[in-house]
Amino acid sequence: MKLLVNCKDCQAGIKLKYPVLDRAELARTMGDTIRLSCPQCGSKRTYGVNGVVARESKSISVLALALLLLGTGLIAYLLLSFLFVSSNPYFALLVGGLILVPSIVYVLLKKQERERVSRFNRYRVGV
Repeated sequence: MKLLVNCKDCQAGIKLKYPVLDRAELARTMGDTIRLSCPQCGSKRTYGVNGVVARESKSISVLALALLLLGTGLIAYLLLSFLFVSSNPYFALLVGGLILVPSIVYVLLKKQERERVSRFNRYRVGV
C-alpha cells in the first residue's frame, strides 16, 4: 500500500513513506497535520491527515504475479514425469489441486492489499 496526497499548488502526487496500517495510526505517528515538500514544484505546505489516500502498491501485484507464474511452472515441471506414470484417475485431481496453490496465493495477496487500502481510505480522523 502506498500513501499519497495531492500537492495544493501543482496537483502532483506526493508519496508518504510511513509504514502504517490505517489513518488513525498515521495521525498518532505524525499528528493531525503533516508538513510536506512537493518534489515536482518544491512548495512546502501543511496537509491534513484526512487528505491522505491509499493506493494499491504495484510491487505487491508484481510479486503476486511472479509467484503465480513461477509456482505454476515449477509445480508443472516437477509433476510432468508423474502425469504419464500413474493410471489412477484421482491423480489428475491431485495435480490440478497442486497447480491451484499458486493461484490461491495470488488471490490472497491481492485481496489483502485491497482490504488494507479500503480500510485506510474508509477511516477518517476527527470526523
